[in-house]
Amino acid sequence: MAYLMRAARTAVVAAVVTFGSGKLLESVEALLDHLTAADSDRNALAGVPYYWAADAAVVVLYPFALWAGLRLARVRGNHLAVVVGFFTWVTLMLQHLNLSTPGNAARFAVHVLLTAAASLLQGALKPAGTQPKGPLP
Repeated sequence: MAYLMRAARTAVVAAVVTFGSGKLLESVEALLDHLTAADSDRNALAGVPYYWAADAAVVVLYPFALWAGLRLARVRGNHLAVVVGFFTWVTLMLQHLNLSTPGNAARFAVHVLLTAAASLLQGALKPAGTQPKGPLP
């Protein structure tokens, strides 16, 4: 039962962080579109460094947000889940954050399931001395 709760918590946190990062990236890019609209008439590459910086900031912040969310959800020993979640997010979700199409929704489901599976694997691989004794809170 503890493993199912661990997987459920990890899946919920991965979903929330993925939606949050998508909305953050969407809002920052909308702000940059508004700020560089006047310059784009004169220069086709106006604001490109700002878009790159926004993308880099979201890419750097995602694993920290996932780690913090897992810690808040009391999922201990979550390093493998953070690494797998980050790499699946970068490869599957970063360019496909619009979940309205079936392909993007499937990518999202694979990302969440792989992150939960990594959390379960790390939970099973923890040494016996670090396993919880008794019922979990």
